[in-house]
Amino acid sequence: MTSDSELPGREALRAACKEFGVNDEGARLLHHRSNAVWLLPTQNVVARLAPNTSYRRERADAAIAVTRWLESVEQPIALTPVAGRQPAANPDAIATFWPYRPSDTQAGPADLGALVRRLHTVGEPPFPVPRYQPLRRLFEALALDDKRSVSALASKDRAWLRDRADTVVAEFHRTRFPLGEGLIHVDVHSENAVSDRGRWVLIDWDQCCIGPRELDLVNGLPDHFHQPVNDRNLFAAAYGYDLLEWPGWTLLRDLTELHSVASYIRLAPSKPAAAAELRCRFQSLRTGDDAAIWHAIS
Repeated sequence: MTSDSELPGREALRAACKEFGVNDEGARLLHHRSNAVWLLPTQNVVARLAPNTSYRRERADAAIAVTRWLESVEQPIALTPVAGRQPAANPDAIATFWPYRPSDTQAGPADLGALVRRLHTVGEPPFPVPRYQPLRRLFEALALDDKRSVSALASKDRAWLRDRADTVVAEFHRTRFPLGEGLIHVDVHSENAVSDRGRWVLIDWDQCCIGPRELDLVNGLPDHFHQPVNDRNLFAAAYGYDLLEWPGWTLLRDLTELHSVASYIRLAPSKPAAAAELRCRFQSLRTGDDAAIWHAIS
């Protein structure tokens, strides 16, 4: 069994492909952030690998079960995984396999808003799905950094980030969410939508859970990614609700931004670009610099 300190590499991919029964020849790394995402060109399949920890196994199990269940709804919302026994596991990795759906265009904000609207009308699956645990990944990343010989953050910076996360989590537990709870994706953005048979569907269901529906609407909030106002308005109009009308919207922004720091804490010691992005994100959070622009590093 491995730790969550770094993402699985090429040998772990080869072992996962052998376990699942697909050819890894010519595999090409597409993304390297929360998961190692590989294209298997001879199969037209994407493999998503994460460290083989109990938490990542739980998330992979949920992603496969939920997306297969969503295949049965009248208006498909999720990309269906490749047929076969999934997830595939080896000592270093937990892996899931998905059809490769490249596109020359990205889903627009109205497309995403409509997808989330459909998701929020399908109800809950007839099987257990994990509940949302605010900032679990961040707390795990901070605990990992505590134990490193070369840390991604100084101890005083980890202490500040942990205190800030504790404050936000406490606020979350005090908050009543007007849209109620249900099945949520939690990571809705244009990179996580692909065109499948002429319709947009969501991918990357690793964080799916039961939780406040507002968490799927953060794409319509002002944040450090500085999405254009018109795009946010289009998203809200397509969903049918403007989250900015709710006074508690800043809590959701804070949860999302703090959660996004976890991957960069894990990757920073081995990936200079992730270390630079971590410094940018931490400094802007610490100083309250809303003008700082964050960039996703793959």
